[in-house]
Amino acid sequence: MKTTADFSKIVVVFLLALSVSACGKSLSSAGAADLGSNDPSGGESNPPVNPELPETPEVPHEPEPEEPPPVVGQPQPFDIFADVATIVGQRVDSYYSNYRELLVQRSSTSVHRTDTCDPKLAQKFTFADRISYFVERNMEPRSAKLAYIGELFGMSGTQANIKNSSLVSHAMCNVTASSLSTTIGSGRVPSAEVISKANTYVNRYNTFRTKMLQGDVQAKLDMTKLLSRTMMCLSYVESLTTADTSTSEKVGSKYAPSGYRKPAGVKFYEDANQPAASRLNIGLYQFTPTAGGNINPCIKQWNEIYPSCQVATSSSQSEMIKVVGSSYQSFNAFCGSNKLTQLFSVQVNTSKSKNTHPTNLNSNGTLKPYANRCVSLHFLPGNSYNHFGPLQNSTGSNLNSLLTCALAQ
Repeated sequence: MKTTADFSKIVVVFLLALSVSACGKSLSSAGAADLGSNDPSGGESNPPVNPELPETPEVPHEPEPEEPPPVVGQPQPFDIFADVATIVGQRVDSYYSNYRELLVQRSSTSVHRTDTCDPKLAQKFTFADRISYFVERNMEPRSAKLAYIGELFGMSGTQANIKNSSLVSHAMCNVTASSLSTTIGSGRVPSAEVISKANTYVNRYNTFRTKMLQGDVQAKLDMTKLLSRTMMCLSYVESLTTADTSTSEKVGSKYAPSGYRKPAGVKFYEDANQPAASRLNIGLYQFTPTAGGNINPCIKQWNEIYPSCQVATSSSQSEMIKVVGSSYQSFNAFCGSNKLTQLFSVQVNTSKSKNTHPTNLNSNGTLKPYANRCVSLHFLPGNSYNHFGPLQNSTGSNLNSLLTCALAQ
């Protein structure tokens, strides 16, 4: 059993690692675990500010929804490809009209077997198809595979004790400058205008969720579109605007294993300022091809869903480059939305207030029970295992860019 002093050392090492690595370093807690994100500032409180994308008109606020029970899910009565992927993909491609990457029919340049694991994806060759399909799969409740690092987030180290989460298992928390100062740090709190956009998103999500859980078919479709749009916008903010630059091509050639060639639309990025363990980032959501790193929980969840098409948790870097850099981006798309379920899992399973939203703290200092908690997208990786820099406002402008795209019609 670890002593308090031992645990304090783990936390100190963990936080130091986050301060220097955009993608995080491995820590030892029941095995090596990469706990970082692709945050380019490495979790610093005052990151550099990048130019913002052009604004679109502010989306009006929707009424605050009532809190429904955290019960998820019935079979979708609509076609995820025709009614979500194609429609939403067209809209997001139009928003990023200089690129239009989501609806391109991808070639089989470097197809990996993970691209063919699910028969429902046969003859579906666009990134929009893969993103929307795996959003839908991650709307199903599952126990996020975080037990091996549970201690670092105030969670159980026993997988069976980690309660289910999904993209829609819990309502979202409204955010304020004060709550964001706690979850992403005072140096990253955006303007009042951006906070208003964040709450517009929260209210829209909660409204759809309330109606969806009451059996409203249209609301279920609307929620799937909202989440798919969010992940499509995130793919542009993360990678699609620079996927085929000369730099990406050069890095792809440098790291390409035997028999592999970088497919079109798949970004390869190397950050020379980061340690070797987190230097290379690949694909839609910029994952490091290290099986024991922060894609490890995605691998375990994938293997649970596709037991006959598993990815070994001991895979070499060469094999993982083929997995996260595949032509159709199946595993990359899956892990992107699965990362959000991991983010939510920490917040609803933790026993520590620092690892969840302030709204989940009772006036007497105790935490609300699992079923009554809300979740937030906006946390530093040391607080709630967040992979995505834009959700942390890591550059000072990327959260606004993401929300503006996600809320556009």
